[in-house]
Amino acid sequence: MPPAVFAAGRRQLAFASFRRDGREFHLRDYHAVPLPETALAGGTLGGPVNDPPALEAAVAALLARVSAHPQRASLVLPDAWARGMTLELDQLPGAPDLALEVLRFRLRKLVPFRAEELRIAAAPIERLAGQQEALRALVLLAAEVVCGAFEKAFAARGVRLGQITNASLARLDGLAAHGRLPGLAALASVEPDGFVVVFARDGAPVVWRQKSFTEGLPDEDRARLVASELRLTRTFLAERLSGQSLSAVLLAAPAAVEPFWKGVLEAGLGHPVVALQAAHLPLAGPVATPVAELSPLLGAACREVA
Repeated sequence: MPPAVFAAGRRQLAFASFRRDGREFHLRDYHAVPLPETALAGGTLGGPVNDPPALEAAVAALLARVSAHPQRASLVLPDAWARGMTLELDQLPGAPDLALEVLRFRLRKLVPFRAEELRIAAAPIERLAGQQEALRALVLLAAEVVCGAFEKAFAARGVRLGQITNASLARLDGLAAHGRLPGLAALASVEPDGFVVVFARDGAPVVWRQKSFTEGLPDEDRARLVASELRLTRTFLAERLSGQSLSAVLLAAPAAVEPFWKGVLEAGLGHPVVALQAAHLPLAGPVATPVAELSPLLGAACREVA
């Protein structure tokens, strides 16, 4: 992927560019600008887009700060805006338009969004023990209007967005680069609107768990509910992954809530939790940007597509 990556959030738009040196990446440039609250409504899947000119102005302000104007780049969206889920399918046609129709048909029964208004991407992942269907796929879904608004805003400034992904999947790509994440590992990512735990075998995702936060729920109740769900997931993994044990649990979360989530994850998964550090990534040299914030941008740049 191009070494230039943008990341959108509810309150800011960030940019990072990297220089690749063998199996390591050097951070060359990092900038962030506020994203006006008027730009996107911040509802389900981030949208709707309320103020396209405000979004375009933020893009222009950010590009004015970068040292080398990119022509091609990736975009990382929050997990809440580009949601992940796994599907088990009897078949998925090879033709992209037919595959999209199959996915839309399945999603109509599973998600509270209009399937026709979604940008959908799917990739095959490992089948699990006892699975009856022939295929399993990891599916990302985002609002077409949100993706289109960002593409238009960047195109107006001469930047073509190719890859659009979410933070957890991009972060996993960085952690797993060049075989850096062997065995069965869990990566937990916490955002203002919810959290994701993705389980990966030798760096490839096998199970995806994503939850939105219930407003007004006390921390004690949230910890109890999440830990209970994670214990069920742990049982599911033991049954469907031939009893393979977790080799690592990594956490990417704001520093203020890190202790809370470490406790919840350890109670639910029964494994020590380690906060994500720069040493976990193929990142050369010290960086001032928080690792939880920088890791998705690095991961998006690490990805290689044949």
